[in-house]
Amino acid sequence: MDFHVANVWVHVVAGAFALAVGLIPLLSAKGGSIHRRGGRAFVWLGAIVLSTALVGIVFYDPPAPLIAASAAAGYQYLSSLRALQLKGHGPGLIDATLAAAGLAACAALYVYMGPGTSSWTPAIGYSTIGYVAFVALYDLSRHAWSQVWRTHVRPIDHGLKMTGAYFAMMSAGVGNIFRDMQPWSQVGPSIIGLLVILLLAAAYSVNRRRAAAL
Repeated sequence: MDFHVANVWVHVVAGAFALAVGLIPLLSAKGGSIHRRGGRAFVWLGAIVLSTALVGIVFYDPPAPLIAASAAAGYQYLSSLRALQLKGHGPGLIDATLAAAGLAACAALYVYMGPGTSSWTPAIGYSTIGYVAFVALYDLSRHAWSQVWRTHVRPIDHGLKMTGAYFAMMSAGVGNIFRDMQPWSQVGPSIIGLLVILLLAAAYSVNRRRAAAL
């Protein structure tokens, strides 16, 4: 078994476990012991998935839309972890650098996208990098409203981004396995993920308003 095949197998197996384990923090009570333990397991598995994806991108030649899906998962994964570390202060130089790197990656992928293939259409890649660029621009904007972000948004920032990373992994995995069903095999998980993110954000907003009214 050569290095590339071994890397693919590690990536696939870790990804399958990550998608299974990721349901624990997604569905459990936020802040509870089950949520924290499941979240830690997902973070470690996610690190393996993204590391092996990076190896494939650097040393091999995957389709550009698949690289875009990996970028979406990777950026939200890292930014989500940073949100946890910003409990005592607002975003700083590290966060600005991460957002700038994300935007640079989006620009490079936009140039590199090319005509695509029958199973990896440019439309998938363009929509994915557009989403990543939106999140990165949001991250940059936090510096202008740091105090408001820390008080009202930071508690949900981590959860929404890690949810986005989870469904980006699902999108890449399902899209890669069921290529004959493209673009829906990749677009479908992305749409579901966006709906879940919107529902979580709406629930958080409603709960904050109820708490303030008490």
